[in-house]
Amino acid sequence: MELIPIDLPNFIFLTIIGVYMMLLVFILTWVYHDAEQRGVNGLLITAIAFFSGTIFGTLAWLVLRPKLKPQPIPVRRN
Repeated sequence: MELIPIDLPNFIFLTIIGVYMMLLVFILTWVYHDAEQRGVNGLLITAIAFFSGTIFGTLAWLVLRPKLKPQPIPVRRN
């Protein structure tokens, strides 16, 4: 059984691409959930963030997003 040598530059490149893809999914998932929580169409905001460049789109969302509406706290009366 012969060991196959690892092509180190190719391995590093693919690792960087994999880490970038995981960060991309994490950031866009967060943007979607944050937009939905604030009462905005999450799919639309996520698409805008993705197609405008993920970093620029996410920063724009952080600056332009609406205020979080406070949730009423239910009070039980006995």
